[in-house]
Amino acid sequence: MKHLLILFIGIGTLALTSCSTGAAEKVADEFHQKLDAGETDYIITNLADTDGGVSEQEWEDFINLVISWGPQTERSKTIGFSSKINNGVSTVKLSYTFNVEQFGLVHERLVLIDRGQGFKILIAIMNSEESVVEQGTSEF
Repeated sequence: MKHLLILFIGIGTLALTSCSTGAAEKVADEFHQKLDAGETDYIITNLADTDGGVSEQEWEDFINLVISWGPQTERSKTIGFSSKINNGVSTVKLSYTFNVEQFGLVHERLVLIDRGQGFKILIAIMNSEESVVEQGTSEF
């Protein structure tokens, strides 16, 4: 009986993680579509977590900087993710890579948060050095 309980708990945890990761991935996909289209206002209004310490102006400056790099090509999700639930608040970290002409390969990590109203992007870090991206999101 103990083995069945452990298996059930393991499957239940995996199912919850998979559901939350899927919802977070949908928000990340929408972010990338709107970023490619240059829809800064949409991202700030609908996808960015402006309650998390990053102001609307900081989001706007960041998005405009990324857009100024030129078109992002060959975007791909890297293998793996990180998911946490703390006091009913879920966070998911998703990692991507893409190419831009100015820098070549760029590493990206999105930290998404769900405080009970759906996932929003808490933080987005993009840099040509993967260690900078990892360090910038290590506390989440």
